[in-house]
Amino acid sequence: MRLFLMLMILALPGLSTAEAVWGSFDSSRINYASGTLTGSAHATLRGVIEAAGGTIAPPTSQLTPAYLSGIDVFYTSLLSTSTGALSAAEQSALHDWISSGGVLIVTSDILSLPAYESFTAYYGVTGYTALSHVGTGYPVVTHEITEGVSSYFFNTESTFSYGSDALLLGNNGFGNVFMVVLEPETGFSAGGRILVFGDHNMFTESFINSNDNLVLAGNFAAWACTPPAALERDTWGGLKGSF
Repeated sequence: MRLFLMLMILALPGLSTAEAVWGSFDSSRINYASGTLTGSAHATLRGVIEAAGGTIAPPTSQLTPAYLSGIDVFYTSLLSTSTGALSAAEQSALHDWISSGGVLIVTSDILSLPAYESFTAYYGVTGYTALSHVGTGYPVVTHEITEGVSSYFFNTESTFSYGSDALLLGNNGFGNVFMVVLEPETGFSAGGRILVFGDHNMFTESFINSNDNLVLAGNFAAWACTPPAALERDTWGGLKGSF
């Protein structure tokens, strides 16, 4: 029922967003086969993304300039402990893509922490540390991503540090950093936007209907599918999706 209401809200006139293409890793880079964005663990999340105006691209085994040029948003999911870390060439491709307007959504966990470092350390989000709580976190600031979210449920989490060009959106209920955003409005000037969570489980089938997780998912999907006002370009960051 909550998913139906979320889809109806996103479909209301004036709230629709333009198409944005979402990419992700295939099972060779994810910790479990169904945990890919295209896998069964994210069926509801895919519906939320599509309701927000997104389309799901086939996953990739590598981040290459060619793959990234065809997507607007990259979603990590639970990275593999053995293959999840980005190579130097992948990091370079990712940096170029973000500088041209790409949106990176990182959902970390208690595993593969060096892999998440390889995605975000360049942007000042680093020092991932496993905490492993199961519980409820809370927004700490009003933002379009936290609108209508009173609390969110997570199942084991990590925390991390962030720089002055990021905004803390939420904690883990114990005072630890859990959710941050980097965008032009926060002083992030690298070209695109980045959103980092301390848990990936909260957006899987097991927990997306817990607390306000579904509302949170709808918010960040709409945020990712809509270019910021400061990004005055004819296309989605110069990439594939058009507005």
